[in-house]
Amino acid sequence: MKFRWIIGGGDYLDQIFHACQQAYPDEQIEPVLVSQTEADEFDLSVLNTLSPAIGTAFVAVDERFGNFKRMELMQAVIERGLKLDPLICDHASVAADAVIGMNVFVAPNVVIGHGCRIDFNTVIHAGTTISPQTRIKSSCWLESGVQLGKGVEIGAHSTLRTGAIVAPHIKIGRHCELGWPQRYDQDVADRTTFDPRYDAPIYIYGS
Repeated sequence: MKFRWIIGGGDYLDQIFHACQQAYPDEQIEPVLVSQTEADEFDLSVLNTLSPAIGTAFVAVDERFGNFKRMELMQAVIERGLKLDPLICDHASVAADAVIGMNVFVAPNVVIGHGCRIDFNTVIHAGTTISPQTRIKSSCWLESGVQLGKGVEIGAHSTLRTGAIVAPHIKIGRHCELGWPQRYDQDVADRTTFDPRYDAPIYIYGS
């Protein structure tokens, strides 16, 4: 029997584990908890017990630290020769010509239109609508109900919170967080955060 290991921690690990059980009922799905130190460093020793010859993996780590912890663990899994597939849940609607990268999670009731490209390690939660010809770059996190218009581009390591609506053909830069529940109808520069605790966006300058 083929194994599929869900590697990570926290509530997101549990969510992916149960979604994977439903999507692949004929496979052996096993959660693999990777502990972290007080300094948020991963203990990667458990990965050495997994054999690429008998299974594949999916990395399940949430959006904290700008999605970089999920990226870090994904790279450690790849270095050990494990294959990372996307996980597209039942009841998601994905156009036949959409390109979905490795370790991408597409939750139930997500709609992804034709000509879209979703780069690796991106998470798309339930009820999100992605209109045609949209590009979401690597390691993004889209919460439930986000709406993206036609031809939108989302930069890598960006987070879009519930209630974010992006107008057609808008470009969102890298490392952005759209936390205000509103319609974004102008391009957003790299490293811009719309934090609901503040009345104005926060800009981070420099490298």
